[in-house]
Amino acid sequence: MKQQRFFSLAILGLLLILCPFSSAAQSSDEVNALLDVSARHFLPGQVIKVDVQLNNHTSRLIKSRTRLQVVNQGGLESWSTLLRIPLKANQSFRIPMMVKAPEVDGKYILRASADENGAKLSDDIPFDVFQPEKSKKLSKIMVYVPDYEPALKKFVEEWKINAPSFSWGQCMLCSYRTWQRLQNGDTDVRAEVERALRRNMSVIFLDFGPAKMPDIDQTEIDLPFRISTYFSGKANPEKAFSIVSKDQELNYHLQNMESGNWNGFDAVTVPPVRMNVKVKGGSKKNIVQAGKNPYRFPVVSISIGKGRGKVILSQLLTDGRLLKPDGKTPTKKDGLQYDPLTVQLVLNLISMSVDNSLLQGASN
Repeated sequence: MKQQRFFSLAILGLLLILCPFSSAAQSSDEVNALLDVSARHFLPGQVIKVDVQLNNHTSRLIKSRTRLQVVNQGGLESWSTLLRIPLKANQSFRIPMMVKAPEVDGKYILRASADENGAKLSDDIPFDVFQPEKSKKLSKIMVYVPDYEPALKKFVEEWKINAPSFSWGQCMLCSYRTWQRLQNGDTDVRAEVERALRRNMSVIFLDFGPAKMPDIDQTEIDLPFRISTYFSGKANPEKAFSIVSKDQELNYHLQNMESGNWNGFDAVTVPPVRMNVKVKGGSKKNIVQAGKNPYRFPVVSISIGKGRGKVILSQLLTDGRLLKPDGKTPTKKDGLQYDPLTVQLVLNLISMSVDNSLLQGASN
């Protein structure tokens, strides 16, 4: 299959036959291009949906020859195609297209230029190609996912993570479904979390706390071992964040990659909710920072004593961003939501949460 060709070239060829060209050549002052890409992070070879709009700003018919290309950081072209489209006077012409992402990890730019002289016709659209990977340490970790967490069960299955069907191993992975049950007073879930911590299993809460505040000043969620969390709406949504921990497992395979601006949901990664964590008889460590004046710490690691597992509380919005697309063009209004950088960070959180001493003698 020739995935690197645009699906709409047949239509463009028909236009070339039906519409006559003028003798005037295109210039950057006469024609510009608007490029819209629904996401910024892609797997190698993943299909990228691109909307191209060509605008003729003159009062005459123009012979449009627009070069659409993908270049890497060094300016080397990895893909291109030529669009030959006659544009009527003052016409805008929109073309939905599919482009295959490069097969090699890295940072790339999508741009449009005039074929005759190379004049720039559009703003550069940067995007990343990234393939997540498991660390050797993660291959040794057993991760328990409760039955009421179907998306996370599918996630660990996709990544071939050792996942026992009962509460055992080195890590318990949870999402908003678990903390909502805790908030609603589910004693069985509370006992399961407490039992895991007593077994020296780490417990990770993804998408922890409300994504937006209800019409009250503050929400409280109490966890086992005298951990209390308080949420208020005095914060802005954040797209970017920084990893402030130097932990090698947390930063694994993320060097030179941006933090945040994840695909989908208008690139928001931290909800407009401020989290405050209080621990009695333990300690906490901020490992991710967001916002400015004052700073926010949406990911916190909590230690509750020797022989007990760590608790990781993460407000980062991962739900909907962890499962691979099925290969079809996104039809949701929000476009593509899966993000390989989100996946890598969650894999790294699992590795970071488990002490190396618990894996001695474990095999891959």
